[in-house]
Amino acid sequence: MKKEEYIKQLLDKYLDGETSSAEERALRGYFTNRDNNIPEEWMPYKALFAYIAEERADAVETAPTADSSLNKARKTGRHGWIYTAITAAAAILIAVVMIALPRQSDNYAVIDGKVYTNKKVVEEEALKALEMVSSDEEDNFGALELMRQ
Repeated sequence: MKKEEYIKQLLDKYLDGETSSAEERALRGYFTNRDNNIPEEWMPYKALFAYIAEERADAVETAPTADSSLNKARKTGRHGWIYTAITAAAAILIAVVMIALPRQSDNYAVIDGKVYTNKKVVEEEALKALEMVSSDEEDNFGALELMRQ
């Protein structure tokens, strides 16, 4: 069988997703070998397999080695306690600031620009405000009826 016929069969299998690793390696070898006289209609495959070969080479170059992973772990271990100490110090600082700040009452009333926190004054002002906005039995939202017309 001629080389081109064999490659054609491999290409058909490749396009059907039925090639083995060895057959794909043979295709990559054929299309990346500069000595092969590749037919014009197969040039897209040459570009495809050249790209695949290049990506595989890049993946091998950038793959982390066991030594680099170990060094990274050692660096993380060395600096890990520093990050833990900084985090703990920040948490303590926040806690101290929260405790040291003067507490203000949750309820207050502003009367003539002055803030009152006395519970009795706040309750009285709240009741006055409710009376201003409340309606009596006689006013059954008559204003809404006027708006309809």
